[in-house]
Amino acid sequence: MIGAKLFGKTWQVVSEALKVRLMRHEVIAANIANVDTPGYRRKDIPFEKVMATYLKGSPPLKTTNPRHIKPGLAPDGGIPLVEEEPPVEGTPNNVSLEQEMAKLSENNLMYQATIQALMKEIELLREAITEGGKK
Repeated sequence: MIGAKLFGKTWQVVSEALKVRLMRHEVIAANIANVDTPGYRRKDIPFEKVMATYLKGSPPLKTTNPRHIKPGLAPDGGIPLVEEEPPVEGTPNNVSLEQEMAKLSENNLMYQATIQALMKEIELLREAITEGGKK
């Protein structure tokens, strides 16, 4: 990635956080779409675990196909890409529409905050470039 080479570690971390937030959004949206599906198990991507692993120097998330997110361990044997939760007794599945909508809103807010951090990084670089030559 060109941005990672030009802008350093902050750019890499923010970029990875955006990828994980986007993947989590897709998983939560699938939970909402399957709210009435009997036997469906709620899924989630553990954002904090994924980012902690990334920051420790482990490779970023990898999937066999970018359009397929499968439950189980990451290809490198790391943390699960998607965690499934067991069904709740006496209900068709374990998905609560209210909880999923709240998680979707929270994830969206965090995505927007991450975008703001990226914009701030670009703003600082632009200022360094334009103001750095003025003396």
